[in-house]
Amino acid sequence: MTPFLLKILFLFMLVLSLGVYVGNLLFGTNSVEVLLNLDYEHEQLLNEIAKYKEENAKLQKEYFELKQLEP
Repeated sequence: MTPFLLKILFLFMLVLSLGVYVGNLLFGTNSVEVLLNLDYEHEQLLNEIAKYKEENAKLQKEYFELKQLEP
């Protein structure tokens, strides 16, 4: 093979490898898409925790008010 063809082959393999790597970063199991979905899920869970804490405080207040009414 001529040196020119070797350079072309090397360049082609380099571009192909970089394409596979970038594709894996964007769409693989450790991808940006997965990270964004996990961030969204984390925010949803934090909101749910806050809602349950508020509900728990109301129910505890109601419980202690009812407990004081008992003889």
